[in-house]
Amino acid sequence: MKKLLGILVLGLGLVFSANANSKTIGEGNFKMDDWLIDYFHQYIQGKGRKTPGTFVVAVDGSYATYWYCPAGQCRFSDEANYIIRCEMEVTVECKVFARKRYIKWKNGINPGKGKVSKISPKLNLNELKSKLNELGFYGNTTTTEKVEKKKEKKKKVVKTYSLEGKRSIALSWDGYSDLIAGTVEFDEADYKGTLNLPLPNNDGTCEGSYSLQTDNKGTWQISCTNNMGAAGTLIWTKDGGVTGTGRDHNDKKVKFTVSKKS
Repeated sequence: MKKLLGILVLGLGLVFSANANSKTIGEGNFKMDDWLIDYFHQYIQGKGRKTPGTFVVAVDGSYATYWYCPAGQCRFSDEANYIIRCEMEVTVECKVFARKRYIKWKNGINPGKGKVSKISPKLNLNELKSKLNELGFYGNTTTTEKVEKKKEKKKKVVKTYSLEGKRSIALSWDGYSDLIAGTVEFDEADYKGTLNLPLPNNDGTCEGSYSLQTDNKGTWQISCTNNMGAAGTLIWTKDGGVTGTGRDHNDKKVKFTVSKKS
């Protein structure tokens, strides 16, 4: 009896796991524009020794992002988190389009498994378009589909991302007895940007750059007119707040906090 009960519990666990996992997979009609196919082609080819892990798209095809498998091992239990990160960037739902090199999206044509759904990294861009066309993800949109899209009335979201403005910053730099408080100007595009920071006591200004990543982390570096400079890492949140740490050329500590969005 105990053995039978254990088997039932295990079976239910697998069912619940499969159901939770299936909710992340996209379903229905989905057409890919050329820019999205280019991006998917990069994902399929991999990077160095890294292999494709998960490719996530906005359901209206306006945005996409992907992750590689760390050390060659994929954990698909993280897909719900990937979807949340995708939806932080757009105003529509995000779903899994592919796992590893298998297209999982269910559109009535693609089986989601086997050789038919597997995409070879050896395919060139035109060959990939042909393959996607066979699976129903590329090509002309029917009149019915055009009417349905007009009825959706979804907010248009562009692929590129940019942000510019000013924020308050508080910075502590070993060698300065007081906290450096002021404003930082930034000009950001596709999660990479430049910044300009004035130093107190007419010590000059600092110019630099930073790069943000999808895991809410990033790097920064600045060079100042008084021959000082520093670099380090940062952490950012979706409300725009940033904290950073690093060291200058003389190995002195530098810390800063940038205010959140107003």
